[in-house]
Amino acid sequence: MSEEDRNPREQDEMSANIVTIPKDGELRRFFERLRAAGTLTVNDGDREFLVRISQSKISSEARDFLTRGGPISE
Repeated sequence: MSEEDRNPREQDEMSANIVTIPKDGELRRFFERLRAAGTLTVNDGDREFLVRISQSKISSEARDFLTRGGPISE
């Protein structure tokens, strides 16, 4: 990983779950390609990964369903 792709938050050990993408660098270019394609296959030596982009937002209808709990009425 190049210096321009390093995330200062990782160095501070703040949040491992939230990654801020730098304005420039390979990581930014990768995510731009991913947004355009929706799905990319990434080869890492003998391993292959399918990377898919999705929004982290949930609809109000889905939120209502998930917070109700209990069995689904018929």
